[in-house]
Amino acid sequence: MKNTAILLLTIVFLSCKNESKEESITESTKGPKYETYNYTGFTKEEKYAFHKHIYDGGSWTVYGDTERYFYLNFSEIKNHSHIPKSHTTKILEETPRDDVKNFITPPNLKKGGGLSLNDYVQQVEVNGLIIIHKGKVVFEGYPRMFPDDLHVNFLITQVYVSTAVAILEDRGLIDTSKPIDHYFGELKDSGWEGVPIVDILSMSSGIDRASLDIFEASFDPVQDLATAKSAKPSGTEHQFNNADAMLLTLLVEKMSGLTFRDFLEQEIWHKIGAEHSALLAININGLSLSYLDGLSTSLRDLARFGLTFTPSGRKSANPIISEAHLANIRNVNENLKKESRHTGETIYSSYQWSAVYEDGDFYKGAHGGQGLYISPAKDLVIAFFGTSNTDRERNQLDVISRQLSKSGLFGLE
Repeated sequence: MKNTAILLLTIVFLSCKNESKEESITESTKGPKYETYNYTGFTKEEKYAFHKHIYDGGSWTVYGDTERYFYLNFSEIKNHSHIPKSHTTKILEETPRDDVKNFITPPNLKKGGGLSLNDYVQQVEVNGLIIIHKGKVVFEGYPRMFPDDLHVNFLITQVYVSTAVAILEDRGLIDTSKPIDHYFGELKDSGWEGVPIVDILSMSSGIDRASLDIFEASFDPVQDLATAKSAKPSGTEHQFNNADAMLLTLLVEKMSGLTFRDFLEQEIWHKIGAEHSALLAININGLSLSYLDGLSTSLRDLARFGLTFTPSGRKSANPIISEAHLANIRNVNENLKKESRHTGETIYSSYQWSAVYEDGDFYKGAHGGQGLYISPAKDLVIAFFGTSNTDRERNQLDVISRQLSKSGLFGLE
């Protein structure tokens, strides 16, 4: 009887111990605090229909859900290289805030003005939105994509290129005050001769785009770029030109001795603590299309990259983004001042960022409604993805991001 009683007590004790352990496991594996709004993805029929559309010679630039399928499934459609995720993921603490979720969008938007932010992302052409303040996720929603989807970044990739240039600049391997033909002798006697790298970084190279019909098609891209002619003096006018970012990509490769893909993996992607692998579009000649289709990433990993420009992301002894780089972004060329057609404010282009505001915030947007907005002063990152609808209407999260930054919701006190 005594042995039986001891055995029963032991069973009860172990049972209670296991029950306690199971409870603690449940508590420690709570899911992330984001909204998916019951998004279910594409049906089998929709997937096959898209591929038939492409097979029959259709373009992916048809807007709406057909185009969104391309945005979310780039690897099925175009050539790309693979960039593995980081060995150690940067954990993003989640502290959702109702005041951000319920922020009222500006009333004068083309669509969705006066809605709460949470309602706006559901009713307007938004695929995903994440807002990080002081290193913590305060809002995150995925109305038209899954959180783990790799979504095309398009021209946002150009600021990865400028960041790579800045890293080499910090190491003394690139002097951005020097003309580009200092590094590429093949560009002497071309439109690029005498153009300082800093003007190429600010999208003011002055190159005539019409003279670059073949710049991305052959296996000697520098020689192709040497066919370029100058349309105006560099540094005098902002003029978007994919060739600028392409040449900067080639500069990174020459001065680092690595392909752009390998440099990106080693110096940026692994160091930001990327949770997912990324895709980088490549051309038929193997050149990284960092200036065009660019990267496909998860939304959180785009935000992790954005964090490297903020105080919360620069706490390490050797941050990716140096004080010198931040200062150079803000050290704008006054000749490039213009009025934002979205916000009406004065903006500048610098280090491939398309809008540097006078208060030090900066933003890069891309085709269809992608964007990365950063406010170092407020320790704020806003990243988003979208797809224009069939009427070619896209979200206005660029305008909303600016209003959020100025709203008073994101003080540092």
